Amino acid sequence: MKRIGVVFGTRPEVIKLFPLIKVMEEEKDIELKIIFTGQHKEMAEDLFPVFQISPNYSLNIMKEKQTLSEITERILEKLDKILMKERFDLVLVQGDTTTTFVSSLVSFYYKIPLAHVEAGLRTHNRYFPFPEEMNRTLVGKLATLHFAPTEIARENLLREGVDEKNIFVTGNTVVDAVLKILEMNRRPLFEIPNHRKLIVVTAHRRENWDKGLKNIALSIKEIALKFPEEVYFVFPLHKNPIVREKILPIISNLSNVKIVEPLNYVDFVHLLKRSFLILSDSGGIQEEIPTLQRPMLLLRDETERPEAIESGFVFLVGTKRERIVNEAIKIIKNGWKPRVKNNPFGDGRASERILKIIKEYLYGNI
Repeated sequence: MKRIGVVFGTRPEVIKLFPLIKVMEEEKDIELKIIFTGQHKEMAEDLFPVFQISPNYSLNIMKEKQTLSEITERILEKLDKILMKERFDLVLVQGDTTTTFVSSLVSFYYKIPLAHVEAGLRTHNRYFPFPEEMNRTLVGKLATLHFAPTEIARENLLREGVDEKNIFVTGNTVVDAVLKILEMNRRPLFEIPNHRKLIVVTAHRRENWDKGLKNIALSIKEIALKFPEEVYFVFPLHKNPIVREKILPIISNLSNVKIVEPLNYVDFVHLLKRSFLILSDSGGIQEEIPTLQRPMLLLRDETERPEAIESGFVFLVGTKRERIVNEAIKIIKNGWKPRVKNNPFGDGRASERILKIIKEYLYGNI
C-alpha cells in the first residue's frame, strides 16, 4: 500500500484535481489523504459536496488582509506538521498557487517525491502573472514527476534542464473535469432576454487591480450601451472587495448587465456553454473553452497558454479599453469560427494517464 498526499487550496486546484482524486480513490493499493489549506476557503469548499471530496485536513490559513509572505508562512508552519507525521510516499500538487509552491518546498525538506500536475506553463516574465509565474518555475525545480499538459509545456521544462525521463505529456485534467460536468443536467440559472447574445465576464487577477479592472468595466459599459438590444452580459463578480470597488460603480446600473455572486463550478460551466462570447482575465477558462467551443477575449497582456491562441479560441487583447471594445464588436457583428477542430488541451483522459504513471513510479517501473 502506497500513501499519497494531495494538497490544494484554491477553487481552480479543486476543479483540476477532482477527476484525478476520483480515479485514485478507486485504487485498492493507494491510500489517499487530502489536505486543504483554505487559500480560497469559501469558493473551494462550495465544490466539495458537488465533487464528493472530503479533506482529511483543513488548515484554515486565511485571515483578512494577509500578505503573500504571511500566507506562505502559515501554510508552511501547518503543512510541516502534517508531512512530518504522515511521511507520504508521494505528494501531489497542481498548478501555480502559493499552496502549490509551499507544499513543494515542504515536501523537498522531508525528501518526499513530488508530482506536479500542469507542469511547464510559462510566460517567461517572472512578474506576470504574479506570483504564479515564479511559483511554478520554482515548483519545476523541486518536482520529481512533471505532468505537462501540452508539448509546449514539455519544451519549456526541457529548456530549464528538467530530465526528459521525468516529463510526461498527459493533456490537461480540466478537460476531464469539463466533460464530466457537461454530463450533469442543469436548468439555466438566468433567462436571457429576447434571445440576446450572452457575454460572460470574469475579472479578478491581481495584476489588473490597478487600472485594468476599471478599463474592463468601462469596456463593458461601452459595449452594453452600443448594443442595448443585441447583447446581455452576465458577470459573476469575485468576492474580493478590491475587485468590487473597481467594477460596481461603473456597470451596476446598466439594464443589460447582470451582476451575480460567484457561481458554483457546475453552473458556471453550463453558463459558459450557453454563451456567445467570453471576456476574462482567467487562466483556467482559456483551457476550458476549447471543450465548450466558444471564443474568448483574454484581458491580459501575456499568456502561458499559447495553444489557446494558436487554435483560434482565445484572442489576447490586454486591458486597453479601445482594444477590448473593438475586438468584441468584430465578434458580435461577424461571428467566429475556431482555426482547428481538435482540443489543444487534451481528450479527457489526462487523469487516467497520470494515475498510470504514478503507479509505475511508486512500484518501481520507471
